[in-house]
Order: sequence, then C-alpha cells, then structure tokens
Amino acid sequence: MKKLLIILIIMCVMVTGLISCKKPEEVTVEVTYTSEKKDETLGQAMKNASRDLRRLSRSVENRDWVETEMWAKELKEGIGYSCVELYMKEHRGVSSEFVIMGSRFFDAVRNLIMLCKEHNAETIDVGFNRLLTTCDDCHEIYKEKEEMPLSLRNDL
Repeated sequence: MKKLLIILIIMCVMVTGLISCKKPEEVTVEVTYTSEKKDETLGQAMKNASRDLRRLSRSVENRDWVETEMWAKELKEGIGYSCVELYMKEHRGVSSEFVIMGSRFFDAVRNLIMLCKEHNAETIDVGFNRLLTTCDDCHEIYKEKEEMPLSLRNDL
C-alpha cells in the first residue's frame, strides 16, 4: 500500500510539473562592444566617451547610484584605456604632463565610484565636477597642441 501511494504521489508531481511548465520565452541578446575594438579610431573612441559622459551626467542628475557607478566604469574604460592608448599611438612621444593628467582622470573616476556607494547628493556633485575638470584640462592642452604648426608640436 505504501509503495502504491508513493508511486501515485510521484506520478502526480510529474504530471503536474509537465502541465504547469510554460513554454520558455525567447530572449534576444544584444551584443554591445566596449572600447576593446581593434579598428577603433581616436575620433570614434572620443565620440563613444562623449556619449558615456552624457549618460553619466544624467545618472548623477537623477541620483541613480547604480547607473552612475556603471557609467563611471564605462567612462574609465572608454577614456582611460581606449582614448589614451589611441592618442599615444597617434602622437608618439607624449609628454609627462599627459600621463599626469591621465592619472588625475583615473583618480577622479575612482573617487566618483566610491562616492556612489555613499549616496550623498552633495559629494557626488563635487566628485562629478572634479571629473569634468580633468576632462576640460586635458582637452585644453590637446586642442592647443593640435592647433600649433607641426614644427612646434614636435618640440613639445
């Protein structure tokens, strides 16, 4: 009698399981590429970094701590690695000032990521402004150097 009851329970569980199972939904996966593209140019990398900076700005403004941290990491990857490496490939013999500015950028991004964990609106604004300052300082020097005649650029 016990065996019959156990078999009946197992069969009920199996039948219920088969009946209640839903057809699996189809999931579409979107492939996104980060800055690890081999054929990316400096212009494309800067465009992607600009897009990520706008997204970061919106997430800071909306006080979305998770997205702020995510976009800060994306920006670190995009500017910190892709843009800097591509710039160094295109402009042989970069100055130590460029390396120092890159270090300031990394420090500002790391600081912003740490501030996300605090969820403090005032400190996140200060951290984000510090990050923007590092971008502006680097662009100021980059644009000045690009506008110089080629003979002067090589002397710097």
